[in-house]
Amino acid sequence: MSATSEAQSVVGEAAQPRRLNWWRIGDGVVLLTYATVVLWTLRYHEKWADEAQAWLIARDLDLKTIWFHELRYEGSPGLWHTILWVAQHVFHASYGALGYIGATFAIAGAALLLFCAPFPRYLRWPLAFTYVMAYQYAVIARPYTMLPLLAFLAAIFFKDVRRPERITLVLVVLCLLTMHGIVLAACLGAAFLLETLKEWRTFEGSLRRSYFICGATMLCVVLFLFVILKPTSDVEEIALRNQVAQAPAWVQAQFPTLGTKLTAVISGAFLDWFVPSIILWVLLATWTLWRRRSIFFTLSTGLLVAFYGLVHGAAHHHGTVFVVAITGMWIAWPDGGHRVALRRIDRQELLGVEILLLILIGMNVWDSAVVIKREYLYPYCGADDAAEYLRSVGADQGPMFGLLFGVVAIQAQFDHNVFVNNPTAYFHHGLPLPTTTLDVDALYRVKPQYVVAYSNDPKQMLATGVSELTTRGYELAHFSDGYYLYKRSVFEREVYFIFKRLPEQVGPSE
Repeated sequence: MSATSEAQSVVGEAAQPRRLNWWRIGDGVVLLTYATVVLWTLRYHEKWADEAQAWLIARDLDLKTIWFHELRYEGSPGLWHTILWVAQHVFHASYGALGYIGATFAIAGAALLLFCAPFPRYLRWPLAFTYVMAYQYAVIARPYTMLPLLAFLAAIFFKDVRRPERITLVLVVLCLLTMHGIVLAACLGAAFLLETLKEWRTFEGSLRRSYFICGATMLCVVLFLFVILKPTSDVEEIALRNQVAQAPAWVQAQFPTLGTKLTAVISGAFLDWFVPSIILWVLLATWTLWRRRSIFFTLSTGLLVAFYGLVHGAAHHHGTVFVVAITGMWIAWPDGGHRVALRRIDRQELLGVEILLLILIGMNVWDSAVVIKREYLYPYCGADDAAEYLRSVGADQGPMFGLLFGVVAIQAQFDHNVFVNNPTAYFHHGLPLPTTTLDVDALYRVKPQYVVAYSNDPKQMLATGVSELTTRGYELAHFSDGYYLYKRSVFEREVYFIFKRLPEQVGPSE
């Protein structure tokens, strides 16, 4: 071909319009649908105490106090608190913005999944709408909304052993996010180093120095977090453990056993039932072993399950195991080039794994659909209704008492501390705990017009707690209902009893 005809050919190709990538457009449509579902659900979600607590700490404390004093009582690194601090003190965001901050991170994580994950589209499209991705770590505004984004970024950078600074940055942010993020970062770092050892001899001196700098950075971050998070004897969690350890057997029996917690987290992370979930986990772990990428999947899921059982755990922590399991599959998954070169037996095993993942995704999409429907139908937390009632009667203009941790969900809806029996609007998880019991002397001395009592067990509150106030001159004036929704069930209740002081009842001394 002559130079002239070749040039004409190139010009002709350039003049043709580029073909639309309909699959990429489909990814975008799915992401838009995902964002619509999350933001629509967010409109009906009533924020509960754990969401409000971080907001109040960020609102009322300076960054130095948050990082070097309060975090050890929260048992959580301070990245989320810092983000909320910046949102309030720099951008003057209102409490209503909290959910949208979390949803922004969730949508970014879903975008990575939809546009960058190696899974076929018939897996990754519905995966975005699973319970953890579309609800628990998207609608509920807690630091876990950032977990999929960071975990998926780490999976992307995992295979690039010649640029360790990228995955190191992600691991540092994971460490600053949550205690679960620290466990995840440790597992990712260990698996990445094992991958690195395979090619270490081929690295030039400058690249090896980068690895040493990255390792030193991680060590400094871990030491820093150890210093600021090391609990003292007055931390509520430590004190409670000591009390339980010294309590009679019948008291200890009221707390979940290790076996109960392990069964709950394995079931909650996968298929909602223990036996099918453990079978699924074993089969997926076996496949990652076959792929010679089992270290991260097995280590991370195993350590997070152990962390849940040994330290503490609630339903919203189950999702951490789900996220790291998907991340482990991402790392082990063959990319396009490797998939073409797979042997027949490898293709058959991959097909089996895809079927397993479809079962996992199907169950979790069902969970997601049910919980989103119930967010629309029922209140997640009674704090919104309680705050609205208190405003309507002008209760915030006079002294009020608030009892138990859950009242922080009401505190966040006022611009000042409305409960005079608590020195702070947020709940300080350190001894003494002023709002966990009714101070009768203070009640008679202050004579608050209203007393708000939080409960996650309204039957128990009606049986025992109500009489504590009705026998002291108060009557039940309002009840605000709420349901801590979890998949297709209710983990616990989130209700508020509001008592009003009777005019003729002013205390035993009068």
